[in-house]
Amino acid sequence: MAMVQEDSISVSDSPKRSQHELRKMRIAIYKKKIRARDLFKGVNGETFHVPESLSARQVNFKAFVKANFETDFSEPGSWPDNINNLPLYIKLKAYSETRYGSATIYRVLQDNKIASLRKRKVFKVRYDDGMNGQSARGGLDFIRISNNFPNSLPYQGGERKYDLAIIHHEFGHTRFFRKPQNMKIIEFRLEDERQSVINLENPIRIQKGLEPRYTYFNGSRTINIITGKDSPVEHTVLENDPTKLVKIGSKGAYRK
Repeated sequence: MAMVQEDSISVSDSPKRSQHELRKMRIAIYKKKIRARDLFKGVNGETFHVPESLSARQVNFKAFVKANFETDFSEPGSWPDNINNLPLYIKLKAYSETRYGSATIYRVLQDNKIASLRKRKVFKVRYDDGMNGQSARGGLDFIRISNNFPNSLPYQGGERKYDLAIIHHEFGHTRFFRKPQNMKIIEFRLEDERQSVINLENPIRIQKGLEPRYTYFNGSRTINIITGKDSPVEHTVLENDPTKLVKIGSKGAYRK
């Protein structure tokens, strides 16, 4: 994976632009350089069915809760007995009523029917009480999300968080959107995150009227979503060019 040389980026001497102009510029650059796959395409190009009626989506969500919520897990991750008023349950329900969320849940329910025939685990949604921080993560056979996610802080790069887009991002790490062999290649983990942002998270952010996410930080490195280049520690992008990684708070940085 290509690396960025720190402090090699300088801010253009172009006339000072308003925040609105800079925002439009960033979005235009992103849309010009990034082409996400169809939001309703899964692994190997499979097209997901979208249940059209709200009533069908609600029925599917109830079946999803019954079959796929982890209730007997030896480690932290098991849902409590009463879940209807939990923030995470409410967010997952809202997710299930969107077109993209209802299509994903319908796909999981179809997978449930053949999981035993293929001798593999039923997909699970695991609950994190958030005592050790507010997090979300996905694996081949599960997603695990903390109860009160996301916190009110922006992403490390400065972008505002959107809960339903984060849920869909985590589904991007599952067998419905990723080939199983990719989940075991550690050196591509940052690139996996980048692809999940490009194909699952950012399309939903843009639908919502938010800016796309320009960076992803994994705790030690930051990857630029547009270019795929990465750099040590937490970085952001230039406020007038989201293809360039810079130190947070530096001159012209998106995150001050």
